[in-house]
Amino acid sequence: MSFAPPDIDLRKAFWPNHQDLFFKLCSTVVWDVRMKARRTASFGVAYNYSQITYLKTEMHPELLPLCAAVLESLGFTPNNCLLNFYTDGSSSMGFHSDTAEELSPGTGVATLSLRATRTITYKHKQARETQYSYSLESGDLLYMSNEVQIDWLHGILKEAQAGPRISVTFRSIIS
Repeated sequence: MSFAPPDIDLRKAFWPNHQDLFFKLCSTVVWDVRMKARRTASFGVAYNYSQITYLKTEMHPELLPLCAAVLESLGFTPNNCLLNFYTDGSSSMGFHSDTAEELSPGTGVATLSLRATRTITYKHKQARETQYSYSLESGDLLYMSNEVQIDWLHGILKEAQAGPRISVTFRSIIS
């Protein structure tokens, strides 16, 4: 059985200053190392992610213009930004779906990709052989509605030759 691709919105070259942003975040963010597969940091309201609790933290100043751009482009104001730092191609994120119940109705998850190109793969929950993959280049913004989380798993798999990458995820969390 085959299913239509997930209802995502991939906006190529969304953020023009992606290279500068990557280096500013690398040099100013204090990265959490509790996760084995990648480093993380959370800004904004408290957030529970992958059995790790991130306390409420002031939004990083470099993220404020991005939050405004997400509001203008997607129609919701993010109150949390979770950053994932993939140091190289061995850094990954296993297949999962985000908890839609904690997201404000009518929002979703937007992800800005910085630096190395990586592939996001979607796998249907009922027919796991049905997969779709998308290349995320530096500056691209990928948006997934809350509904995508119901039927699809997504992940960033290992890619041997990939360089460092940061993903900035934008959420409006019910707090």
